[in-house]
Amino acid sequence: MKAVIDASPLIFLTKLERLDVLRQYEVIFAPPEVIAEIERGRVAGHPEALEIRSLLDDGTIKIRKGGKMRSEWNLHQGEAAVIALAAKVKADEIITDDRAAIAVARYLGLRPVSVPFLLLRERRSGRMSRELFEASLRRLLVAGYCLSPELHQRLVEAGSE
Repeated sequence: MKAVIDASPLIFLTKLERLDVLRQYEVIFAPPEVIAEIERGRVAGHPEALEIRSLLDDGTIKIRKGGKMRSEWNLHQGEAAVIALAAKVKADEIITDDRAAIAVARYLGLRPVSVPFLLLRERRSGRMSRELFEASLRRLLVAGYCLSPELHQRLVEAGSE
């Protein structure tokens, strides 16, 4: 499976110490705009940027320039670049947590997936225990991830099946 990833999922997965969930993909691309965002974090002293940098260095994430970003999408530069790249490389999924980017991706016929659903996929595949899944969701909230109580509960229930 081929994916294009945005900055925030990389940051949250690093904070959770769960970059291993990216192994679900054969190829992961990121546009230069996302890498620039990560680099700004590194310069500002955010430690997760160093771990993300190692994914670039070892080839887990490949940097590719996307297609033309469209202003009518009304997205931040990174999210627009992710969607443009996903369309260009015919990605199976786009990994983003941005609600507007998720809506645009769906409109364009792309398959968006966010961090909680990557974790749920790991749980359902048996690669993550129920306890670890629920702990990861709690840690995600502590790290500042916006997840409604209702969606949190639905995820917990889905992970219990």
